[in-house]
Amino acid sequence: MKDLWSLKSWVIFAACFTLCGALLSQEPGCLEISRMAAMARAKTPAALKASKEKAGDSYRAQLIFAARMLEIDPRNKTAAESLLNLLPKDEFGPEQTAWLDLAQLEQCPSGGPYVGESKPLDVLEYHLPRLAARAVLLAPDKMFDYVSYAQFSVTPESDYAVQMRKVCMARHQQFVDAANRLPPKDKSWFVSKIFNPDGCRTIAFPEQ
Repeated sequence: MKDLWSLKSWVIFAACFTLCGALLSQEPGCLEISRMAAMARAKTPAALKASKEKAGDSYRAQLIFAARMLEIDPRNKTAAESLLNLLPKDEFGPEQTAWLDLAQLEQCPSGGPYVGESKPLDVLEYHLPRLAARAVLLAPDKMFDYVSYAQFSVTPESDYAVQMRKVCMARHQQFVDAANRLPPKDKSWFVSKIFNPDGCRTIAFPEQ
């Protein structure tokens, strides 16, 4: 009787697993989250590259790849340049949406097991401001792009302006030159609301 019960339990489990897999396979967003999360979990450049092949070449996939590569290999200038090239240029564009929400869980309405894999993406998203600061120290020729993005970066959760201090301190003249290149209106907003290059003083702090 016990063996029969175990057999029935196994059959039920297998049926549920097959059904769940079939349902999730109809939700491309769920599978995308899983593939993106695999990149965020990668521990070596080789594993990251293998995961990237499955994740495709979307903007979000490129962003996760560059950011995670820089975490794995902090001196990787190619990854640094890639990350800075991916900085959004439009406050309301899809690129900005990706920076603010790497997992994009709404694409997986079933809320299946793939949603549970979003944690590494959440962690990587939290680290993006720090990684951008590290990137521009490796690739200072991208300083203007880095400073320009600050006006879009200010959110209750982001510490982008806090991370800017180490960049300002290490590459002060380049940082000041980049700030001076901002359009007058943008520069006024930057130095009064986000970050003042004089003394490398952060103004916009995340909510605690």
